[in-house]
Amino acid sequence: MVFLLFGVLFAFPYATMESIKVAESYWTLKTNELVVDEDMANYGSQLLVPLLCGEAFEGQDIMWRRNSGEELQERGNRILVMVEERQGGTYNCYSREGSYLNHTLVLVHWPYRKIIKGTPEKGYIYCSANNYNGSFQCSWTWDEKRADAGKVVLIKVTRSHQVGNITCDLTSSGHGVMCQDHAYCPYAEERDQVNLTIYFRSDYVIETYRLQFQISGIVRPDMVRISKNTTTLELQYPETWSTPSSFFPLTFQVKEIHCCKKKCDCSNSIPRKVKLTQGQMWPIKQGVTVCVRAQDDLCNSSWSEWSRFKCPKMKSKRTNKKWRLQKQE
Repeated sequence: MVFLLFGVLFAFPYATMESIKVAESYWTLKTNELVVDEDMANYGSQLLVPLLCGEAFEGQDIMWRRNSGEELQERGNRILVMVEERQGGTYNCYSREGSYLNHTLVLVHWPYRKIIKGTPEKGYIYCSANNYNGSFQCSWTWDEKRADAGKVVLIKVTRSHQVGNITCDLTSSGHGVMCQDHAYCPYAEERDQVNLTIYFRSDYVIETYRLQFQISGIVRPDMVRISKNTTTLELQYPETWSTPSSFFPLTFQVKEIHCCKKKCDCSNSIPRKVKLTQGQMWPIKQGVTVCVRAQDDLCNSSWSEWSRFKCPKMKSKRTNKKWRLQKQE
């Protein structure tokens, strides 16, 4: 599903009713969804929120219900409802005869980061692109306490100084989005930043996460393909990488390691040899595991995941002789 990419900001004036404060500002997330932009995380915090059934119902005797429950005491086209802590709700308005007229979902926005996992230093959402065709993907990890209730309710994505044409789709797993910049040109210099905002909801709480990047800054090639010739290994560009390779060159990092029988980890093993190269041929050495990863040669972006090839050991003459004797017996 492609999300609607818009947002409208407006504010209400200061007011006071008894000892409870009327919230100063609101913004519309989507149609009929009003977000209270206040810090209401403190225990016992309360705010009065103005609601409007509709301009067409001005002067009429309107009754209200919260979450289709009991009728509220407040009546009229414009009312004030009390929101306590993080408890919003859906407020339906009806005519005097009981006919449904309209509704407003009241949500609470807070600055905390509890719906998805992460830290301010490492970030909360990871974005990457495996080539320069204008597509990119972003992923996150839900907090265990909100994995069932949490969901993405809106995605907004634009370019900094130009009118872009970027669409995003939520993945089927709900753990990420796939985006496509339909106006992106891989052969032109990328000057504008992508501005991505994702709104997460858990119960009646909204959290906002914003990222800014260029595709050239998040590009990460897929794994290198390795094929074996007679005496050499051929390091091949990923099939998903942009072409031609002369315009989109890759640098390979190659390291040789000795692996245990059960464990072979290119990331943590101590290498006997490491080399950066643009060459695509590598000699085969008996008993050595070759680990290869790739990076865009023209920008300091992320390395791909490791690919590996284990060169087999040659059987010794003594082993071959023993095998032949056993076969003759």
